[in-house]
Amino acid sequence: MAIPENRRKVRSLDDLFGPAEPVKDSPPEAGGIVELELSALIPFKAHPFKLYTGERLDNMVESIRENGVIQPIVVRPIDGAKYEILAGHNRVNASRIAGLTTIKSLILEGISDHEARLIVTISNLEQRSYSDMSPSELAKSLKMQLEAAKATGKKQDLINALKSASNPHEDWDSESVVPVGPQEHSHQKVAEKNKMSPTNIKRYIRLNELIPDLMERVDEETIALRPAVYLSYLSKNEQEIVEDLISVNGFKVDMVKAEKLKALSDRDKLTSDKIFTILSGEDDKKPKKPADIKLKPKLVTKYFRSDQKPAEIEKIIEEALELYFQNRRGSENDGETD
Repeated sequence: MAIPENRRKVRSLDDLFGPAEPVKDSPPEAGGIVELELSALIPFKAHPFKLYTGERLDNMVESIRENGVIQPIVVRPIDGAKYEILAGHNRVNASRIAGLTTIKSLILEGISDHEARLIVTISNLEQRSYSDMSPSELAKSLKMQLEAAKATGKKQDLINALKSASNPHEDWDSESVVPVGPQEHSHQKVAEKNKMSPTNIKRYIRLNELIPDLMERVDEETIALRPAVYLSYLSKNEQEIVEDLISVNGFKVDMVKAEKLKALSDRDKLTSDKIFTILSGEDDKKPKKPADIKLKPKLVTKYFRSDQKPAEIEKIIEEALELYFQNRRGSENDGETD
């Protein structure tokens, strides 16, 4: 692993970034930038973002082949002489494809797990618009951001420094970039920084309670955001039943069905049969009304007087029917004893 012996360890933001100058052009002895072997790098655990594919990946690979990796990745040392990537997963992947064996790296030491999560979300969200992210990516990243921002006491210097570490291998639409701020202690704060309403922040974070198969359906847009939020309140077992029924029968889940499922689940009355009935739409089917029966005038005049009221006639018919069926049941029972 090509690490200069004279590199000094980065222990503060000033050490890392300097008071004014950007770090990307600093020599190793001045800025802590080193060449790390790609084989020594491992992805950040629970990384919420998917790696680039298709044309986007091809463009990055081509840029790195022509220009090298301009902006160093950010890592932290872990056990076993390995380094965990905090910012630059796509640059590492593209570098491997481009045939590189080492990559410029900024090593942050003494970084806690909460601080690491904050760095991961900052570096990624600063470079992506909402259209770049699947709902699952946004859900995971917002949750990480909220939890990390509540737990860490990092100063604005860290945020400013990482915001300047945008990826030079791509052009970004500044108006669509999702900004992130430090020390966020509420959904309102995170919402303001991400230019999202607090309600939508909560909705996306709630998606993390979905089982993976249902989350994938949200990514595939076969289940919309709001119905998915209602489904997230179901128990894992209930969600698995929902997923199985959707998979086998091709049922669709809309707001009405999702609300019904959640309401029954909240009351501990959501059974497998109920789930099937709701998803299939059978619970919406109204029972057929009995056919209207009209008595012929000849029958009315034969059995009823002309001065009898309809209510009286109905009562007589009801009593006659009861007597008829009682006699019929009696005859059937007598036949069974023969």
